Amino acid sequence: MRRLEDTASCRQLNASYRHFAIPDCIYRQGGDDGHWLYATEAALMGSLQADDSRVVAALCDELAATLPDLAVLVCPLAIGGHVDHRLTSATVEQLFHKSSSGRKWSLWYYADYPYVVRDSSQLAGIAAEGGTVTTFAISQNGLIAWGKAVAAHRSQISTFWSDMDAMQAALQEYVRGSGGVRLWLPIKNEQTF
Repeated sequence: MRRLEDTASCRQLNASYRHFAIPDCIYRQGGDDGHWLYATEAALMGSLQADDSRVVAALCDELAATLPDLAVLVCPLAIGGHVDHRLTSATVEQLFHKSSSGRKWSLWYYADYPYVVRDSSQLAGIAAEGGTVTTFAISQNGLIAWGKAVAAHRSQISTFWSDMDAMQAALQEYVRGSGGVRLWLPIKNEQTF
């Protein structure tokens, strides 16, 4: 169901997508006994379980083998601490650290919406680390498309908003307050990876 929602969301943005062979955190199991890695709501916002180190390594290898030179990766900052966002960041950062010489990838980070609305204080720490922040304005048509893309994730709407109207209003407020979508280019990205 989540993949179907993701596909519908991407279609709203006319974006291509690629699904990997790992399930969302609430469906991941580990160890020889098949225990649930993230069995509680608190665990969803905690540290990555040790069993996920294999997932990070496998995803890193798959990306390294398939990413073209000059690829631009846009990765979550993992604001809010959701383990799937942490897993994504860990994978991309490992990819950059182990990349072979001559690969010219660039890495940008985005603030995880809507988690950043709940806790924007983490952005201050990111700003203190340096790097460059660029704000990309969003047209009214772009905002409408973004709202439709978020709405396609029907199974997750009630986690963050009371209904679709509340989601649309919150998204519009976020864009007004931020001036668009902000992306961070870290200082370390000025090197060739």
